[in-house]
Amino acid sequence: MSTELIQFLLILVAVASGWLLGYWYRPKKRRGSPDDNASSYYKGLNYLLSEQAGAAVMTVINELPVNIETLPTHLALGNLMRSKGEVDGAIRIHQNLLSRPSLPKDKLYQVHLELARDYISAGLLDRAERLLRDVVDESTIYRSDALEHLQNIYQSEKEWDQAIAVARLRLPPRRWLKKPATPTAAEKAVECALSHYHCEKAQPLLNSHDIKSASKELQMARGYDSHNVRAYLLSADVAISQNKPQQALDLLQSVIERQPVFACEVLPIFRKAFAGFGNQAAYLDALLRVAEKATSTAFIVECAAVMAERDGANSASAYLYDAAMQRPTLALLSAVLDLPEGECGRSVALVRQLLDQLKVEKPAYRCRHCGFSGQKLHWLCPSCEQWGTIAPIRGIQGD
Repeated sequence: MSTELIQFLLILVAVASGWLLGYWYRPKKRRGSPDDNASSYYKGLNYLLSEQAGAAVMTVINELPVNIETLPTHLALGNLMRSKGEVDGAIRIHQNLLSRPSLPKDKLYQVHLELARDYISAGLLDRAERLLRDVVDESTIYRSDALEHLQNIYQSEKEWDQAIAVARLRLPPRRWLKKPATPTAAEKAVECALSHYHCEKAQPLLNSHDIKSASKELQMARGYDSHNVRAYLLSADVAISQNKPQQALDLLQSVIERQPVFACEVLPIFRKAFAGFGNQAAYLDALLRVAEKATSTAFIVECAAVMAERDGANSASAYLYDAAMQRPTLALLSAVLDLPEGECGRSVALVRQLLDQLKVEKPAYRCRHCGFSGQKLHWLCPSCEQWGTIAPIRGIQGD
């Protein structure tokens, strides 16, 4: 049985229960005949079954009373409407609930939260923000959920300062005289997001050459998430711009040690950092160490290029052939085919063409959280909207 069918059957049960409760709790002088009320109830169910959402909403609003017993039924129907894309119907149901001040305060804040979710689904973020702010200020029960939605709104609007302020409210307060507790998975996700928010703030500062302000943002980014590759890569770029190549290399070394899968992203900055030393032998030695430790195709190919320039083509060819035999990635095979061709030139050219085609068609990056893949490195996954979950693909089709 599909999830959607199960959800629908549960809604039917909830509506039936709500109607019965509403009927029996309704004052006797207002209680219609059972046949009349049953007729209205079945009419609402028929509208739902025939997917006439608008008529179903009006039936529930007009016929099903609003009280503490029937509230779950109203909320369940509103949530079903929203999940099926009937956002207008969900908004009308939740607005109808808010017009009933007889409900307890905590239940009204629950309705506030559901209406805010409706507005988010409809793209009415300003209205959602106002409702969520009220919930944050007034409700302890739903404050956490409201903060999460607010953070997502500010993130989608790229309002990084407000996103940072809200995200920090989701973390436990820091006590300087007490060792902090191990963060939960949810807290780690918030810290990861905070780290990327500070990177987002740093990027335009770097573009405008405000190095001092950018450095402060990047320091905050590394403080929130010591495994944020983006923060270390940007910090290394800053160090190079300040003529501090050793500091840049130390930062890049941190990336290689903590997340070697990103070695291919490290290489361009690694190359720039060593250019400041002008020592080719030291550069090759460092490349070989990283290539062995991170098993990175990008570093292996760079090693071969430096070898060819320093020691000649034979040395580079032997190194590449050996590496390709041990780890035959597409990039390594392509590098081997760049070597001088022998008698099998036509076959090599054909294989080269196929390899190039495969490299273009295969994704270079994949999200560890949802599996989204593409040719570009996104720090925020376009599919699941998780920060820092996309990484270069390793293996035969990647680095």
